[in-house]
Amino acid sequence: MDAPLPNTAWLQTTRTVLILVSGFGVWIPLLIGLWRWRSLSLPAKIIVGYFGFWAVEAVVDQWSRKVLHNNIYLYHLSVLVETWLLGWAYYHSYDLKPVRRAMLPVALAFTLLAIADACWIAGLDHLNVVTRAVQVMIMLSLVLLYFEQWVRDMRLDNPWHNLMFLVSVGLAIYYAGSVMSYLLIDDNSSAVASLIMSVIIDITYIVALGLMTLGLWREIHPRTSPAYETTPA
Repeated sequence: MDAPLPNTAWLQTTRTVLILVSGFGVWIPLLIGLWRWRSLSLPAKIIVGYFGFWAVEAVVDQWSRKVLHNNIYLYHLSVLVETWLLGWAYYHSYDLKPVRRAMLPVALAFTLLAIADACWIAGLDHLNVVTRAVQVMIMLSLVLLYFEQWVRDMRLDNPWHNLMFLVSVGLAIYYAGSVMSYLLIDDNSSAVASLIMSVIIDITYIVALGLMTLGLWREIHPRTSPAYETTPA
């Protein structure tokens, strides 16, 4: 006798709410960034552009779900735009020239991979698992390089009041926390498994979004007093 299927209505409702929160929550940091645009650093302006992209994507995503009944093609576009924008922000945050020189060839190679995945490897009707896996490796490498630079510079200011540090923490949580869900979701996944993995992806993204929003707010309102004090020897 087959086991009864679990009631997934509450899980579907949770998923729908998380989609709306993660999709339209980007309007908060976007409006904050546009409000104080002139006072932002270049990496901060790029991060605001990142929020702007996701704000537009959220509208297109809802339209695609209701009209086309398929939003898979957006995954192929978003993974590419997201990687380029975040990579651009990190490019202007690094101080090592060899790292900066290597970023453009890596970005071009990743672009070719994303195009090949959309056209031949997976196709626009299937999730871009290969591209997503490579993106996670690239983004986690960028995050670790930024943390290494922070430690190497022996900075005394509070890292939790630094935009790119908070961005890096948020991205580390998002990519490390969601990578298995992205890689395991496919056409053969059960409805329950797909919902659970989608919820994990959305929760990790909302955490990252919150940290990035906090970083942008603190970029606009920096601390006027030093975060740490050193005692003379």
